[in-house]
Amino acid sequence: MTNQIVLVKSIPSSSWYSGTGSTSIPINAEEITVNTKKSLIKTAIPQSPNTQLGSGSDVGKSFIMDLKRVEDTIKIRGWLADGTGSNQSAWNRAWQLRSMCSSGNVGGDKGALNSLTIDNITMSSSTTQCFLEEVSFIAGSKNLDNWGNISQTGNTGIAKIQVDLSIYVGNPR
Repeated sequence: MTNQIVLVKSIPSSSWYSGTGSTSIPINAEEITVNTKKSLIKTAIPQSPNTQLGSGSDVGKSFIMDLKRVEDTIKIRGWLADGTGSNQSAWNRAWQLRSMCSSGNVGGDKGALNSLTIDNITMSSSTTQCFLEEVSFIAGSKNLDNWGNISQTGNTGIAKIQVDLSIYVGNPR
């Protein structure tokens, strides 16, 4: 499975990468994991010794309150490739992704991505926003055979750096 995912966010200038402002980073996803968790308020009702001994049931008494406290997390594993242009090496893009995670309110986004597009779904300020919570990237020798300097653009569109992203879905306060 390879789906192209695009993250867009305004990033500040940095000595770690080139490029600033609204930045679009395409990721070729190998694996997408969506996790939805709802936290319920659970109250187990204790039973008296008489009730415990006299009851012919093995089911305890519990009350559950559902306040719809839902958390959605999207995990993406994929790779970055070199693009065209002077600041489009996979190495530069990896550092731009790091900036998308670590920078807060740049360009009025309150820390959220400007948009996240996965196949036919786009999440943005007009729908539900996403926050890049964790970024890991791996640039190993198996990805860099015959590529020379890691920061130079190699073969456009060929996998170069593996990335793991964790995205939290929700709206800023």
